[in-house]
Amino acid sequence: MNSSPLVSIICVCYNHQDYVERTLHSILNQTYKNIEIIIIDDCSEDASVLTIERYLKTINIPIVFLKNTKNLGSTKTFNYASSFANGDFILDLACDDVLLPNCVTTQVNAFLTSDLEKTALVFGNSTNIDEKDAFISDYFTTNSDKKVVDKNLHNTNLLRILRGGMCMNSAAALINFKIFKELGKYDENLFFEDLDYWIRAAEKYNIVFIDEFLTQKRRLSNSLGSQFYIKNDLSDKIDHSMVLIYQKTISKHHKSTSVLKALLKRVHNSIDESLKTKKWKNLLIFGIEKLKIHYYLLFSK
Repeated sequence: MNSSPLVSIICVCYNHQDYVERTLHSILNQTYKNIEIIIIDDCSEDASVLTIERYLKTINIPIVFLKNTKNLGSTKTFNYASSFANGDFILDLACDDVLLPNCVTTQVNAFLTSDLEKTALVFGNSTNIDEKDAFISDYFTTNSDKKVVDKNLHNTNLLRILRGGMCMNSAAALINFKIFKELGKYDENLFFEDLDYWIRAAEKYNIVFIDEFLTQKRRLSNSLGSQFYIKNDLSDKIDHSMVLIYQKTISKHHKSTSVLKALLKRVHNSIDESLKTKKWKNLLIFGIEKLKIHYYLLFSK
């Protein structure tokens, strides 16, 4: 691979009219220049499409702009957009997040200094910002030198991902496109993409952490990450996807004590959250997955 591989930045837009220009500007402001940009709108209900079209008229750069005629959801939308990508690496960018100027340069350098055939993705830190671009917090907690407190992030692997906690940051990740395709891309049966993909990637490949701030991650009341522990239709879709992920992992690793014990910790968290939100049906479903894990731990030696 040459020293300046092509990076495909895929921007998925859904009702991001207030933020998409800021996102696109952050791409054009990258110090790394061998980039192609693919924007896909997932049938937004606001003026996102008009905003994007107006912005594209102000720049003289070839950009692929795709428009879904119906809302497909993030996994199907990203997978479809990725079929237009030509890069060695792909970056999954929500159209309300922001890339810091050295983001792609730092990510590509991390890949080039790693074993490309064995590295599925690299990721770094982000700052959380609000709707006005104001700082909220660091995504991963840092010390006075702005380096992460949790040094175990440098050892992000399958067991750590399965246990849960703060060990993933898809908003600051660059993905090895060859491996992405080999693993079958995102699972389109799921409502959200990152946990399942990181699990599948970590089962076979390395994940590399970069202790640098790479992006700004926008925190909004309607952001997907804000829906995990509340009671509404979106959280039900998230919980259903969590069950599917648990079932897939248990089926694949039912003979691995270490994997089952790690997954059990995350299942316990899902049970606790179901209790807090009084989602009794989900409590029963997650409880069944817990029983499956205990069964295999006891009898599948």
